[in-house]
Amino acid sequence: MNPPELGKEGIEIVARLSSGGMGEVLLARRVGAHGFEKLIAVKTIRADLVHAENVRRMFLDEARLVARLSHPCIATVYDFGELDGALYLAMEYVPGIGLNRIIRKWARPLPALVAAKVVAQACEGLHAAHELRDRDGRLLGVVHRDVTPQNLILGFDGRTRILDFGIALMRNREAPATEYGVVKGKPSYMAPEQIRHQVVDRRTDIYSISVVLHELLTGRRLFPDDSILATAKAIERGKIDPPGRTTRDVPPALDDIVMQGLAKETADRFSDAREMANALNEVVRTGKGMQLEEFVDVELKDEREKHWARLRSLLDGKPVRADSSEDEAPTLITRSTRMGPKGEDAATVFARIRSSNDLTIALRDEALTASSTPSPTPMPASSATPNSRWVITLKVGTFVLVLIGLMLLAAYFTRLIM
Repeated sequence: MNPPELGKEGIEIVARLSSGGMGEVLLARRVGAHGFEKLIAVKTIRADLVHAENVRRMFLDEARLVARLSHPCIATVYDFGELDGALYLAMEYVPGIGLNRIIRKWARPLPALVAAKVVAQACEGLHAAHELRDRDGRLLGVVHRDVTPQNLILGFDGRTRILDFGIALMRNREAPATEYGVVKGKPSYMAPEQIRHQVVDRRTDIYSISVVLHELLTGRRLFPDDSILATAKAIERGKIDPPGRTTRDVPPALDDIVMQGLAKETADRFSDAREMANALNEVVRTGKGMQLEEFVDVELKDEREKHWARLRSLLDGKPVRADSSEDEAPTLITRSTRMGPKGEDAATVFARIRSSNDLTIALRDEALTASSTPSPTPMPASSATPNSRWVITLKVGTFVLVLIGLMLLAAYFTRLIM
């Protein structure tokens, strides 16, 4: 499965970072005149779905939507196009860590004010999307419908971004409004009305982001079963406890916000995401404890350094391994280390990009690791080490000896039979 040939658009594909749902995310460099270069993420339709008309329509819907969005808490889209039948989105990919990785790797509740600030920022981004209007000033009725930890990333700059509007609902969309094929939301983060296939609105996203907040404050999944039936039963018959019931140092006001966001009836939730953001920011302002800025500087320091090391490895044409069996390792597309317009090596390019603040893309951290152990990816013969050549020679020699032994045995038994 080959990536789109985007070289004629000035985009050099470096690696395939992830593949899921209806699309792939590629690591790429955009190059231009006078040595201009910027690292970007390129989202494309998966090769096995490229001819599915409904998937193409949904991709176009997402492109039209995100092109209109401009907010610090929503990943920025730089370009959209179609080349040789391949649709692609060139977009910002934020250096940071996905909230799903935080929940899994942190393995304990986040400091209450940190969780509150992270979700407050996400709510601001959601409100910007919900308030998107057409040229006549009419609301487009945008609903993200897939607000999950996988689609939220905490940047190393201390700001949360929302990713992936692939199944967002809006007026005048081309694709069907109902879920279809591979483009479904995740049941354990769906609001009750979404599971029942009832009308959804901006308050549906408020429920989903409240599930995320509950999980950040408790350090565990609220609805661990990913099936729609199990989640529906849990919502209908289960009583959700406030985070403060099991986690220390959660302010009562924060418990109240979580529970209001998780109300079964939409009318009992916050009227919009900004109202929820304001309530969360007030808790942060008046509360005591670790703030988001300190958390990023201190607690994410190792993650930040690992991130730059992984990125340097990819730019240098070196494979990196998946962090665990649950993650997907990136696949190198090009292994060239001569990358700069003047033939500099990858380390030089990396240093210049980083120092000039042109680096606006990050790896999907849950898919990578800082391990320096080589992956099983075959090395070109020219780069084989003396040790690796010795191992190859030994294996070939062993194979030849075994083959000769088998031939001798065959001759022996043939003589016995005759």
